[in-house]
Amino acid sequence: MGSDKNQLGKSRPGGAEPSRAPAADANTLIALSALDAQPWKNGGGTTYQIAVDPPGAGTTGFRWRISRAVIEKDGPFSAFPNVSRWITLISGPGFTMDFADGTSFEVTKPFIAYWFDGGLGVTCRLKDGRPATVINVMAQNDVVMRVNVSANRAALPTSGHAIISAFGASVRLDDRHVLTAAVDRPF
Repeated sequence: MGSDKNQLGKSRPGGAEPSRAPAADANTLIALSALDAQPWKNGGGTTYQIAVDPPGAGTTGFRWRISRAVIEKDGPFSAFPNVSRWITLISGPGFTMDFADGTSFEVTKPFIAYWFDGGLGVTCRLKDGRPATVINVMAQNDVVMRVNVSANRAALPTSGHAIISAFGASVRLDDRHVLTAAVDRPF
């Protein structure tokens, strides 16, 4: 299911670089436990990069990026001007996102991708002060990225793994759910 940028914070119900980039024409299975921890752009936490384009880009210079993060305390998210972001809760009680423009929304239901403008200032408030683990998908605004979480019992990717390619990733979130993020590409 694609994004509609006029749907700030709206859920998308139902409907990948490790430290070393895969070959552009290959699909690669990676273990999420093998990802290297990297500091957040604003220094307020840790991220684990799953996939990025172009290969080797970090939190700057990417066309699109997929990562896992553990949000351990209340605080601001990094600003990414001209970037569309999707955040999906995979464990923990969730959090509230308060935006600089006065809007806010709750991220309390797991396995739903929520879109927001990466350039807006946002502060995160954890529910009950308890940590939350999320998958983040980011794409430059000129990149058409599709993000979907589906109930999928297919064998791949297996639990704790992701399949990454030059165009995106499929990340196993639990025994039933897979997040797929892929760039639309011309035929």
